[in-house]
Amino acid sequence: MKKLSKKNKKRILTLGMVVVLTASLFIGPQLRTKAAGITQITAQTFRSNTGISTIHIGSDVTDISSSSFRGLMNLRSITVSKNNPFYTSYSNCLYNKEMTELLCFPAALQGAVIPESVVSIRENALYGVGESLKAQIKSVVKDQASENIMEDQVPGAHFIHTPSGLKWKNADGSIKDPDTELMKLAASVVDTSTTQGLSQRKQLEKCFNYFVNTSSYVRKLDVPLGDWTASYAKEILATGKGNCYNYASGFAYIAKGLGFDAKVCTGTVTSSLGGRTAHAWTEVKIGDNWYIFDAEMQGAKGSGYYKQTYDSYPAGPLMKEASWTVSF
Repeated sequence: MKKLSKKNKKRILTLGMVVVLTASLFIGPQLRTKAAGITQITAQTFRSNTGISTIHIGSDVTDISSSSFRGLMNLRSITVSKNNPFYTSYSNCLYNKEMTELLCFPAALQGAVIPESVVSIRENALYGVGESLKAQIKSVVKDQASENIMEDQVPGAHFIHTPSGLKWKNADGSIKDPDTELMKLAASVVDTSTTQGLSQRKQLEKCFNYFVNTSSYVRKLDVPLGDWTASYAKEILATGKGNCYNYASGFAYIAKGLGFDAKVCTGTVTSSLGGRTAHAWTEVKIGDNWYIFDAEMQGAKGSGYYKQTYDSYPAGPLMKEASWTVSF
């Protein structure tokens, strides 16, 4: 699940106007208006009740238009009967039954948890939501959409599984065998740890764990100079041994092979002995955001260094001084 801002704020819903859409329409705690057999919600449904704060959708409702909740600026919560075959709710928001599309984030709701299965946002779903929160929601959903694509949907050049083994798909769609030493080494990791049936994000996770588990740290005193990322990647991918510069380079090329943009970054990290020490790590772009993947620290600490930000990185502060974008 993805947590948004103010997620811990206690939500107190006013006891004012509540609408329940089932076989009858209830407006307010005492006033009831008969509306037997309601199956459709449109922009007209709430036209005279724009002050409502809570809506419950019953099992009879089969169609909800994209403009149904426009103008409900006091709306804080939407819930849905578990027996409704078309819609569901989670964390006060409305979704399709499969929970892949956000249908309404109530305008007065200050925070929510977005399920990881959500990969699209319906037109008008964020109507009335504040600009900052709206941007967060869009970013989360866009990231999740990019994480859930399969390898045949990944744009650009990347490895693909075929009946005759792992191949390289060029940006123009043509297929070839991996034809450089570095490409062959990265392909070996992808081929061993992933299958065609995994999403691109899951392939990245499988490769990260495999790379960490099959590599061991070797202390070196040299500092890489010049165009060094490819040679450092080949060293650890061929021998299974290396320092943080090797780890950072090796995983960057693996991620690039899966179709992600990737960088090798260098700088300093908090030392276990106190002070700062030189370090290298990988950045991978998922959606619009860059995330830290620190394979060497994952191997040393056991967990906590997969897909982190500079704010969430466990051994922070991590101070970046330089970066190299990798490509085959």
